[in-house]
This record gives sequence, structure tokens and C-alpha cells, in this order.
Amino acid sequence: MKRNAMGGLKLRTILCVLCLYVLNHGHCLNPSEVQPVMLRDPIELRVPNSLKMNDINDYREVVLPAYSRTIIRLANFSQNDHPTMGYALVQLNAFEYNVTLSYNSTIVEGGHLTGQNLGLLMYEDGDLYAFNLNPLQPVWVSVVLMIYNSSAPVPGGCNLEFPVETSPILNVTLTPATIIVDTPAASVALQFRNKSSNACGKARLKYESYYIQMASHDFSERSYFTTLRTLMAYATAKTAGHQNTLSSPLHVNRHEYGRQPGRGMVFVTVVTDPVHRGFSLYVPGHTYSCRPFDDQSDCYGLNIPWRMVALLLTLLAALEVVMGWLPVTIKCPAMLGYLTVLLCIEGLQHLGTILSTTAVTAALITAALLGAAIGLLLAAFAPQVAKIFCAFASGYLIVITQLGFINGNLFTIPHVSVYMWVVALVIGLILSLTLPILLVTRSVIFGAICIFYGVNMVFGARLDYPLKHSFLRLSVPNYSNVYVDPMLDEVDGAALAAFIIILIVAGSDGVDSSMTNILCRQLHRDKKRDRRVRLRSGGA
Repeated sequence: MKRNAMGGLKLRTILCVLCLYVLNHGHCLNPSEVQPVMLRDPIELRVPNSLKMNDINDYREVVLPAYSRTIIRLANFSQNDHPTMGYALVQLNAFEYNVTLSYNSTIVEGGHLTGQNLGLLMYEDGDLYAFNLNPLQPVWVSVVLMIYNSSAPVPGGCNLEFPVETSPILNVTLTPATIIVDTPAASVALQFRNKSSNACGKARLKYESYYIQMASHDFSERSYFTTLRTLMAYATAKTAGHQNTLSSPLHVNRHEYGRQPGRGMVFVTVVTDPVHRGFSLYVPGHTYSCRPFDDQSDCYGLNIPWRMVALLLTLLAALEVVMGWLPVTIKCPAMLGYLTVLLCIEGLQHLGTILSTTAVTAALITAALLGAAIGLLLAAFAPQVAKIFCAFASGYLIVITQLGFINGNLFTIPHVSVYMWVVALVIGLILSLTLPILLVTRSVIFGAICIFYGVNMVFGARLDYPLKHSFLRLSVPNYSNVYVDPMLDEVDGAALAAFIIILIVAGSDGVDSSMTNILCRQLHRDKKRDRRVRLRSGGA
């Protein structure tokens, strides 16, 4: 009995100790705190004997399991006897979900970065750790090994934004109108640093910003990784990318881009040391300017109800071109209101101050109402003058649209506003003098403008971008330094083709040849009668 009692006591003691141990570590009470799974085989990035200096030396695409920790092992770096080898930049680019890249096997403050486009520097053989903390979702990632020479500046070496001391990544921020790309300051290479000088403040480093735009509404993994890889090397970044030279004088390392929802953009910054003749690249950054995997309607800009309204507007405008059924008392206020809105935008731009969106909207509404009142008076007492103003407004629309397609940053051209208004006046005079029959009988210009914006909204295109650009300059700070590239694609081409086809069909159906001949004869008789009156008055 004593032996059984002693045995039961020992068993209870052991069970109590085990329970206290388990409860202390929380494994029984909180299953969500289970440590990430360590994969058996690490991802080994081996430095090749035949180095490609300042370029990609190893590239892998793997899937990180849900809630896992994966070792990324750098090998053969210390054994490589290349005389100019400086450091290795290990990149981790994730698709759709955030991951964590860390120097330590556990996540420690100041030793890791979290996001989609990450990178850490290494100067010898060792391990990095990739964490996928999503408990249910595996993540597709690319692991890249970049080797830079000993004279290459250290990207992010003077970083003051991220928790890791050297953070070679870009800070991409979305605002309602723009994409802000901040580049942490770089430092000179290790061999050029010394204790008496500041490797950050006194370093004469130069920065170049490049970008690539992806196809509209292309959210595939393949396009994502291919575009990122294109901007990882300097040679391909210069040949395939576009350089952004606009920046604010107060923020030299900040570049801003026009936001285009649904179109992916990839950015990279190249830092060059002209004194020591070295260069390096930051880890490319990426954004779709929307949330394609959460709410795709945000990536198309318009919902179904607005597109139905736009379709109705297009049909009404086409009927107006064909039949000319809207009275002048409606068309003149609409067109004069549109023209005064354009004049108001131009006037506010010359004020040189940034206004709130509410103030800009109130000013434009006031201008539209004032223009509508003037148009109503002209329709009642001088309809021909109103038609000339309509032609002038159409000329401005033609000019600003063409300039916007040629140069996204059209307002950086000196005195561009003066040129646009002069050309708009010339186009308006040409339309008024050479197409009087169409202007008088079929309201082609009024209907064409409505068709233009209606078709643009139906297709979700960016043909109206130049006018949006003018509006955003009024309320968005520093918008004159925002780099905007419309980059028309098949969606915009389809919208433009639909606009041209509708206009041709409507014009050919709407202009009756018999009516044209009658009006031509009437105009000819009026000219003869005016000539006789002038001759009689001169003879008298």
C-alpha cells in the first residue's frame, strides 16, 4: 500500500510539474501562439564563381507555407576571392500578402522588415529568415541575390525611416490623388568611410528614379514578378524603364506619381557615387493604386450605376447629333457653363495657392451657374454668338486632350496655358467659318463633347485625364512636381474608336444632303443680297 501511495504521489507530482510548464508557456490555453513551422530544406543562395557584379546572381520563386519560417542561407560569399566584391543584397518580394524578413530566427525589434518588397544587406555567409505569419494563406515570393562591388554606395545606409539601421527599400505611400515614393538616404561604401567625416551628410551621391507601368487591370503573378525583375538591374532599368526627373526642391529623394487605379506601377531608385564611380539599386517597390484582391470595383474607377448613366448620356448625345432636337435655350447654357468652368480653372491656377477641395468645388459650381445664366441670355438675344462660344470651348477640349496624350506633365511647359487658349481660339474660328451648316443645324460640337465623356466613362478609360490633371493642380499640394504618364492602352483605344465611329455614323446620318443644299443656296442668296445693299449704299 505504501509503495502504491508513493507511486501515485510521484505520478501526481510529475503531472503537476508538466501542467505548470505547459501553462507557463501558454500552449494549451492559446493555440494561436504556436511557433511557425521551420522548413527542413533552407533556400540556399550560392554566390557563383563567375560573378555578375552589380547584377542578379541568383533568382528563385518559391511558395512560403502558411504560418511558416523559412531560412534563406547565403553561401560561398566569404570563400569567394573576387578582389572587388563588396556586399550582398538579398531581396524578398511577395505577391499580394505581406511577409517579414529578419536577421534573427525570432522577430526582434530593429532586426526585421515587414511588407511586400523587402531586402537586407549581408557582408558574409549567414542566414536570413523569411516569416509568413498568415495562418491560412501560402504566399508566392521571389528570392533574389544581388552582388555589388566594394565601391558601390550602400542603399538606405543613412536611413531614418525604417527600424533596421540599413534599409534598402522604398517607402510607397498612396494618397487619394498621388503615389509618393520616398527613398531613404544612402551612404558611401564601407571602405570610404572614416571616423572624422560623415558618410551621410557629406556624401555627394546622386539619385535616379525609374518606373514601369504594367498593363491595365493585369493582376497576375507572372506579370508582377517579371516587371519587378526588369527593374532590379541598372541596365534593364534604363532601357525598359522611364526616368522621373521631377522632384520637390525640399524633398530631393521624394518622387510623386499620378495615381491610376487598376494599373500596376513598379518603382526603383538608383544611387550613384560619382567620386568613387560606384552605383547600387534599392529594392523595387510596387502598387496597383487600388485593392484588386479585396475590391476590384475600386480598380475600374466606376460602378455599374454610373456606367449606365454614362451610356444614357452617350445615347442622348448621339440623338442630338443626328436630330438636333434639344432647343438652343438648353444647349447654350450648358456649353457656356462648361466654358466658364474652364476659365475658372485657369484663373485659379494663376493664383498660386492651394485651395481645399470644397473651396474649388464651390468656385467651379458658381462659375458654371454664372456661365449658364450668360448662355441663357445669349440664347435669347444672340444665338449665333453662343454657337461661336461653343466652337471655342470645343477647340480648347481638342487642344488639351491632344497635349495630354503627348505629354502627361503638360503644365510644366512654359506658358502652355497661353498657347492652349490661342490655339483653341483658332480652332473655334475655323469651326465657325468652315462648318456653319453643321453648327447651325445639327449641333455636332455639343453632341460630340457629350459623346466624348460618355464613351470615356462607359469604357472606364482615361481620355478625360487632361481635364482631371487641371482640376487636381488646384487642390493637391505640390502637384506641379507630380509625374503623370497617361500611358494609353487598349481600353483607351477602344473608347476613342467608339467615339469616332459614333460621331461618323451620327454625322453621316444626321446631315441631310437636301437640307445642306437648301442652306447653301440660302447662304449664297444672303451673301448676294448683302453685296447689293453695300453697292447701293456706296453709290448713294
